[in-house]
Amino acid sequence: MVEDQAGASTRHVAVGLTAHRRRLRPVPLSVAQVNHLVTATFPLLAAVVNFQRFDSAGVVALVGGLAQAIALTWARRFPAAMMLVIIALEAGIFFAGGNVLTFGVIIAAYYAASWADRRGRIVALSAGLGYCAVAVALSIGNTRMLPMAGAMVMCFIGFWISGRFEASQRSRISELRETSSRLAEERAVAEQRAADRERALLARELHDILNHSVTRMVLDAEAGAETGDEAAARQTLYRVADTGRDSLAELRRLLGVLRTETPDELRPPPDLNQLDELVDRIPSSGPQVTVDRQGEVRQADTSIELAAYRVVQESLTNVAKHAGAVPTNVRLTYLTGALEIEVVNELPRDRRQTRTARGTGLVGLRERVELLGGTLHAGPTKTGFAVYATLPLRQPVRSGGGS
Repeated sequence: MVEDQAGASTRHVAVGLTAHRRRLRPVPLSVAQVNHLVTATFPLLAAVVNFQRFDSAGVVALVGGLAQAIALTWARRFPAAMMLVIIALEAGIFFAGGNVLTFGVIIAAYYAASWADRRGRIVALSAGLGYCAVAVALSIGNTRMLPMAGAMVMCFIGFWISGRFEASQRSRISELRETSSRLAEERAVAEQRAADRERALLARELHDILNHSVTRMVLDAEAGAETGDEAAARQTLYRVADTGRDSLAELRRLLGVLRTETPDELRPPPDLNQLDELVDRIPSSGPQVTVDRQGEVRQADTSIELAAYRVVQESLTNVAKHAGAVPTNVRLTYLTGALEIEVVNELPRDRRQTRTARGTGLVGLRERVELLGGTLHAGPTKTGFAVYATLPLRQPVRSGGGS
């Protein structure tokens, strides 16, 4: 018990010391901040170097250098104002009989050119050039001071140009960051839209697979329940099982597309070559379908073949659900650059057999067809219902090279 209390106390003290060390941890400074602080000390260092004897001139220069160093620490926030302050300090040192320091004005010129706005730059540049003009005018006739004044003017111009260059580089970097951020946002939006399109395509594919298969299974089950022949009922149940297996195979194919990285091993998607097989699987209680092909029958691109197959499949499913066992004609017309699909069914003899209105399947079909550059129209006719679709007839894309 005592050991547990001692251990708990030790852990409490350790946690407290860790938190205390975190509070005392120094705030890291950036390289730019360190350079700024070091640069601000140059006028003070110049005053210390020029401090030859402890007299009024030396003290004035030393105090002026310290004041300029303090002023330069604010040069990034108030560049134009600090330029005026430092020029005023230089004038004060000059009239007090001290050794004039030029480092402060030169460094202030750099910060004004780099950080001031347009109006501030005009003020700072005018004041700086005026200071340089006065310095040169006072040095005329003095062979020792005139070269120093000329060098100071050249340094002022050089530091000003350097500051403007840094400002332009900083502005360019800011623009690049904004562009990068905007491109990242646009890429995220594009990825989200692509994901939404993929989800919509997946939802349509699942609807086309399950709606047709489940409708067939329901019709077969109803027919099996109504028949009084045991053998016929058994055959109907076999068809239900076959339909279920076909649906599972289609779902495995669709899931395989999402998961596998080797699409060559997947079962190919259905196409118009399987249209007769689709019609043969329609139960006896479903529509009585005839298929007509006109024009030169040829293989189209996989996406076109799949879309055409889904148009016929969904149309026949709707006929089975809403009209029952009615004559239905499927016509495929192969034109030079397009494939026309027409699915027309008659109304049931007993209008009361017509079930509720058709759902969202045709909407999904229309979206699928329009994505491929085609059109789809559906609506009632005088004698029944019709679905018309037109798809561009592109040739299939073949992989691999040939000689």
